[in-house]
Amino acid sequence: MNLIDRSAASITRAIRNNYAEAASEKVLFYSLSLFINTSIAIISTLILCAFTGRLQEAVITIFSFLFLRYLSGGAHLKSSLGCCLFSLTILTTLAHIDYSYFTIGFILNILSFIIFLMKAPEGLENISRVNPKNYIWLKWICLIYLSSNFFIQSSLLSAIFFVQSVTLTKLGYYLFNLLERRWHYETENGKSS
Repeated sequence: MNLIDRSAASITRAIRNNYAEAASEKVLFYSLSLFINTSIAIISTLILCAFTGRLQEAVITIFSFLFLRYLSGGAHLKSSLGCCLFSLTILTTLAHIDYSYFTIGFILNILSFIIFLMKAPEGLENISRVNPKNYIWLKWICLIYLSSNFFIQSSLLSAIFFVQSVTLTKLGYYLFNLLERRWHYETENGKSS
C-alpha cells in the first residue's frame, strides 16, 4: 500500500471510529484517496510552476485539463500514487510548453477536435454520476470548449486539449496499461516505493 492509500485508510478508520453514520469504508477510502491524490498533484504543480515563473500557465492548465477530464473521461491509472505522479508530471510539463500556435497548435487543435468528436465521452460508465443519455451534452460542451481555442489561439490550450484527447483513444488506454504494468512490476520487485 502506497503513501496516498495509507493516508486515506488511516483517515477512513478515524472517521468511521468517530462517526458511525459516515459512508461505508469503501466509499470513504475511494473518496479520500481521490481527494489526496488530486490535491497533491495540484498543489505540487502550483508550487513548482510558481518557482519557474509559470504560475498563471499552471492555473490555466489545471482548470482546463480537469474540466475536460471531468466531462470527457479517458484512460485512468489504477494506482493512486502512479496517478498522482503522472498527473503532476503532465500538469507541470503542459504549463511549461511554449510554441507558436500557428505552426503546431492549430494542427493539434484540429486533431483534438476530431478525436473528441469521435470518442468523447469515454470510460465514464463507472466513474461519473451523469446519466449515459446525457453524454451527448458532455460531448457538445467539450467541442464548444475546444472550438473556442480557434479564436483564442493559445498554444497552451491546444497542448492541453491534445493530451486529453489522447487519453480517449486506444493508444491512450494502451499507454496507461503499459505504465500501470511497469509501475506494478517495479513495486513488486522493490525497485520503487
